[in-house]
Amino acid sequence: MMKFQKYVAVGNDFIIFDGWDTEVSVNLDQVLALCDRRFGIGADGVIILTREQQADFRMIYYNADGSRGEMCGNGARSLIKYAASASRISSSGTFLADDGLHHYQINDNLVSVEILVNDTLHPWDVPNEASCFINTGVPHLIIPVDNIDTVTLNSLGPDMNGHAAHPEGTNVNIIERAKGKLLVRTWERGVNAETLACGTGATASAIFANAVWKLPWPISMTYKGGILNVDFHGNQYWLTGAAELVFEGHILLSGIFPLTHTKTSNSASGRDTNSI
Repeated sequence: MMKFQKYVAVGNDFIIFDGWDTEVSVNLDQVLALCDRRFGIGADGVIILTREQQADFRMIYYNADGSRGEMCGNGARSLIKYAASASRISSSGTFLADDGLHHYQINDNLVSVEILVNDTLHPWDVPNEASCFINTGVPHLIIPVDNIDTVTLNSLGPDMNGHAAHPEGTNVNIIERAKGKLLVRTWERGVNAETLACGTGATASAIFANAVWKLPWPISMTYKGGILNVDFHGNQYWLTGAAELVFEGHILLSGIFPLTHTKTSNSASGRDTNSI
């Protein structure tokens, strides 16, 4: 049996395992089973906390489809909140993700994480000439729209992710300026669906809003899951928002997912014989 925590950060939800004192590993089938919202716990991703000599901790992140993720902004904020509650870290410091070394800060319920942006905003003509592209740890396409509610994002997302212009795949963000608010929706590669928020997508969208629409920092964005804020200072991009523990428990994977699913359905690919 392994103990887990379920955290939610502005609608993004994550399953966290603590590998601080005991090695924890998950395989593809286990990630699919854990993230399945009918046969598993349900989540946008699985995160493992481990020790790290170069920083306060290391974040190992898996997308809901079982693929390894270079970075997840809201996942990192959830893990920071957990690590602090477990007395693994203090209120500020650094952690290592697959895309590099990040800083973090905790202020009451708000968790801020540095998003590494080793890229610039690129004008893009797919699906329209107003689009832009940038890598904020993972690739993001930003598409300005007139009415964010009328876009069928779960169709647009796969189209752009599989487009020849994006051979490595891409996350897809639509963004609208409406009644003094900045509205954003994101289709996430790896979840392969629209999520209620996206931290790296919010950062990409904020960079777009600052560069193209000349909005000043900090920039606040409204997602279906809540509010995310992005600021730029000290030559660093900072993502800030809430992160909350939803529940915790213990799970043994072997024998508890008898139905056969496929990777393309974002579910478990079969009964697993190993427990984590």
